Amino acid sequence: MLIAAIAIILVIIMVGVAAACLINAGRSSLLQEAATVETSEDAVSHDDGKTVTYNGKTYRLNENVTSICVIGNDQESSVPAEGFNGQADVIMVMALDTETGEITGISIPRDSMVEVNRNYHGSDKLYDTKRLQISLAYAYGTSDEASSELVCTAASRILYNIPINYYYTISMSGIAALADAVDGVTVEALETIPNTSIREGETVILYGKEALRYVQWRDATEYGSALDRQARQQQFVSALASQALETAKSNPSVLVDLFNTMSAYSTTNLGAAEFSYLASIVVGHGVESLDLTSLQGESVYNEESPWEQFILDKDAVYQTVLDVYYTPVE
Repeated sequence: MLIAAIAIILVIIMVGVAAACLINAGRSSLLQEAATVETSEDAVSHDDGKTVTYNGKTYRLNENVTSICVIGNDQESSVPAEGFNGQADVIMVMALDTETGEITGISIPRDSMVEVNRNYHGSDKLYDTKRLQISLAYAYGTSDEASSELVCTAASRILYNIPINYYYTISMSGIAALADAVDGVTVEALETIPNTSIREGETVILYGKEALRYVQWRDATEYGSALDRQARQQQFVSALASQALETAKSNPSVLVDLFNTMSAYSTTNLGAAEFSYLASIVVGHGVESLDLTSLQGESVYNEESPWEQFILDKDAVYQTVLDVYYTPVE
C-alpha cells in the first residue's frame, strides 16, 4: 500500500513542480540525525548507540535508513472504555534504506506490552505512562493524527529508541476498497474464514468484504488468534504491494486508482517533500516488493488483566534492530 502510494505521488509531483528541490527538502526532513539509540543490557557502546558490540560482533548504525509506521486502525469496532479513538490492529514499521532501496517491514504484534503514553480525556496533554498493549496507544489520542503519534512513540520504545517520526494510518474499513482497486489480491489462504468462501490452503482472489474479513477476523476465544491474524495481514500487505507494482508496469493508472482510494481512508504526516524523496528512492532502485519480519515473543495471560499479552523477547527484538538498522563492521 505505502509503496504504491509513493510511486504515484512522484508522478504527480513531477508535473509542474520543482521536484529536485522537493526531493532535497524531503531528504533533510526524513534523514535527521538520530538521538541516542538505546542498547541491549548485553551490548557495549560508547557513542550513544551508534556503534555497538553485541554477541562478539560489532555493528554501526546505518544513518541512511528512515522509518515510517504504517498503522491500521479499527474504528469500526467498539472503543475501549478507557480510550477515545479505537485501537491499532496493524502496526508495521517500514524501514527504507535510501542507499540501496531495500525495504524491510517490521511487524509488531498488537498485544506487545510496552510503556504507553496516556493523555487526559478529551485533550492531547500527557496524563501518565502505563505498561499496556501497544494497540491501546491509539485509543488515547483525540484525533487520528494524535493517535498515530502515540503509536509511533510506543513503537520507537520497543525498537530501542530508533526514531519513528512519520506515520501512514489507514482505517481497516478501507481494505475492501483497496483490494477492489487492484482487481483483487491473490493469496494462498492461511486459514479457513467463517462466513466466507475462503478455505485454508486454497488460492483465492480477495475482493471487497471478503478481503476485509480475511485481514480482520479472529476467534477471540482461541488462544494466540491475534498472531494468526497478524500473519494473514502481513501476507495481504505483501501481496497487495507486489501486485500493484507489477500491474503498474503495463497499466500505470492502477496506481492512480489505488492512491485515490487510499486518500479517502488514510491519515499521514508525510508531506509532498517527504513523499517525493521516498518516491525517488523507490523508483530509482526499481523496488517491486518488501521483506517482512515479525518481532518474536510469547503470548501470556496475566492475572491482573483478562486480555492476552505478548511479552517480547528482548534479545530477539534487539537482534532485529541490529539486522535492519545497523551494518556489521569487519
